[in-house]
Amino acid sequence: MSPGSLLVWPRRYRPEILPLLSAAHGNLKLTLYPDAYPIRYSDVVTPSPPDAHVKSITKEEFAWTRFGVPLDWLSSLDEIPAKNALQDAFGDRYLYRHNLVYAGVRDAAIGFGYRFSAEDTPLWRDYQAFGVATLNRILFGGIVPYLDTGTSFLRLVKEAPGATLPLSFIAANVKSNHAFHESAHCVAHSVMRSFEGELRSIATDPTSAVLETVLAEAFANTVEVLGSVFRNQEAADKLFYQLNSYYFPLQKRDDLMRRAAEELGAGTRFILLFLSHLEANLSTENPSDAVCERVAEAGGCPARSAGLSRDITEAGFELNIGFRENTNPYYFGLFGHRPGYDALVKSCWLSREDNRRFARMLAGMFWKAAGEL
Repeated sequence: MSPGSLLVWPRRYRPEILPLLSAAHGNLKLTLYPDAYPIRYSDVVTPSPPDAHVKSITKEEFAWTRFGVPLDWLSSLDEIPAKNALQDAFGDRYLYRHNLVYAGVRDAAIGFGYRFSAEDTPLWRDYQAFGVATLNRILFGGIVPYLDTGTSFLRLVKEAPGATLPLSFIAANVKSNHAFHESAHCVAHSVMRSFEGELRSIATDPTSAVLETVLAEAFANTVEVLGSVFRNQEAADKLFYQLNSYYFPLQKRDDLMRRAAEELGAGTRFILLFLSHLEANLSTENPSDAVCERVAEAGGCPARSAGLSRDITEAGFELNIGFRENTNPYYFGLFGHRPGYDALVKSCWLSREDNRRFARMLAGMFWKAAGEL
């Protein structure tokens, strides 16, 4: 897209939408996709009384769903090579260049000897068909499978020059890659190899294998949340992150994570969020006062920041409820570890001082492995 291209902007739509699409420099040509009914911004103008013919949406939703963004512009953002980026996973090169958490986890996984492949193999096919059942094969086989979405998108750009699509449509129709999440499991698995003795001493059979997996899942959840906070270009960040992560950037969560880093420091923020995800993976309820207090104490949170620690814990418990209610118990049941999972859920594992000390130490090691961000 050449500099100085005309920006299409109907007068009746407010300019507050512009920054959300990173078009502040005026070098993008956007297409407005009309809706079947009028739209008003619920947070830009004062809504009139609701009726059947008017839909209230925020300006963020309007930008995400109603503007067609040039596909060649999106493609150009992802075409610059980067050392450990996946050139054929759409958005991966962009994220690796602009998202320090995303890049840190990738570099750590490669440093531990893992590699990434879009090659059509039995593991690759099984991962696409029933990914949750392939985790152990990834961990012990050293290969993280992913989809070649970049080549498909580039082919579309060439076949439809000048085409535009709303970001929401692209996000809903391009298949997501989760190499980021899987590589976080690989990093956690590798870090914990140095602490096998400690793991065995604090979790005897049948809970030891379950505990290790849940700790790794909590690490993966944590880096995905922290990765969602990084910003370079609003539209590209949101789209590419959603196409390569289980998480979607949210302003409320961004504000909380930034406030936590300023008040507590990045290390304590990471530890508290990690411990919150650990508790959330072992619960289907909202966090109780006891859970919030356990997380704060285990994470070394100062008393003056107890309210902030609670907010972080509640953010950790935003972990998908379907995952917490179904995926975790069924996954462990699939491999014969359901008794161990049930026992760990009932144990209030962080209530013991030696467990809190170990979890805090391990969280610090995870933080260092991910680049101390």
